[in-house]
Amino acid sequence: MIKIKVVKISKNVDDEVLFHVHEVTGNIQQAISILKSNNQHFFASAVDSTREQQLDYANIVFVEYLERQMFIYTADKVYYVRCSLAKFNQESPNYLVQISKATMINLYTISSFETKINGNLLVTLNTGEQQIVSRKFVAHLRKKLKLFSIVS
Repeated sequence: MIKIKVVKISKNVDDEVLFHVHEVTGNIQQAISILKSNNQHFFASAVDSTREQQLDYANIVFVEYLERQMFIYTADKVYYVRCSLAKFNQESPNYLVQISKATMINLYTISSFETKINGNLLVTLNTGEQQIVSRKFVAHLRKKLKLFSIVS
């Protein structure tokens, strides 16, 4: 069981976060990554709207680059941003990992994966969506998973 305690402090004192944990799990690491990130938000338009709104990187399930647009998939909606995959990858937190020439996934949304005969991985996300990790990106993904303590 996790207990969360928030204590308000005066404005002239720096914010401080202290974790008392038995081990640093993926969820704790994600919280740390989010807290360390200077750029937690970005602006995107919903596919069914032209109005831009602020999104948290942590809400991303996966990202696809199609026809010079980034499509951002969250658990309940699809958004788009006009930028390159390279630029988005550079600006996003390190728990968003490129898995193919045109796709990135959020490490914390991975529920399982299996190795295919051709060396690719088939990743199943917590939304039920499945993505193929091309051979070129398999080693990098496994390294990131170990770094984030998701795979022992």
